[in-house]
Amino acid sequence: MHIIAQAMEITELKRTLAERTVEEILSSYEDANRVSSWAKSGVADSLQAGIVSGRSATTLAPKAYITRAEVAKLTHELMKKSGLF
Repeated sequence: MHIIAQAMEITELKRTLAERTVEEILSSYEDANRVSSWAKSGVADSLQAGIVSGRSATTLAPKAYITRAEVAKLTHELMKKSGLF
């Protein structure tokens, strides 16, 4: 998700996000405390933009492996939300 957040800066999608705190965005996820401190803002940005939704409504699974299909979905959502697709 950190890489997605960096791509959001390149496509200027991050500029369109409302001002919300990282804690506010991550508070609804039970495993938010497992997100590494260096990645929290990127995860929050990806969630807020609607590119990432987590494994469930209350679980992010930040340490889980990601499948090729999930990478394709993230890339598609990034492009769509950024107006590139």
